[in-house]
Amino acid sequence: MKKTKILFLAIALIGAAGWIFAAQSHKAQRLKMTSLYFPNGKKISVSVADTPNEREIGLMYRKALPKNYGMIFVFPQKDAMEFWMKNTLTSLDIVYIGSDKEITRIYSRVKASTLKTPDAKVARVWGVGQYVLELPAGTAVREHFKIGQKFRFKVKIPIE
Repeated sequence: MKKTKILFLAIALIGAAGWIFAAQSHKAQRLKMTSLYFPNGKKISVSVADTPNEREIGLMYRKALPKNYGMIFVFPQKDAMEFWMKNTLTSLDIVYIGSDKEITRIYSRVKASTLKTPDAKVARVWGVGQYVLELPAGTAVREHFKIGQKFRFKVKIPIE
């Protein structure tokens, strides 16, 4: 019984240390910022995730997002891709954007996960684009996004 408690405690500590490390590495990650203009002309600030590590971490572990904030994921070329909400603690709108900066797919209010959500139950979305924009849930509806509308922003395309 005592060995079981010690083993359980050790596993819990390792798990907690891993979560703290991931959260700290995310905070330590200094992302570039740029301005992004919605199709209706509204300007917001977005973090730019343009490296494999930045794109992997994305908005994980954040409990809330400011209203006029987002994160733009920048890829070397347009492609079909899946995004998932692993360790994403707040619901998001996820917008796929083509290389021409036109909206190709919109997902509103994608369900948040918890640190304990099994991978099989984590929300996933699919689309085609060179960019993916993550925003606080409700933004796409509030700003009246539609397929084919264009965003304006300047980012450097990564070479990988």
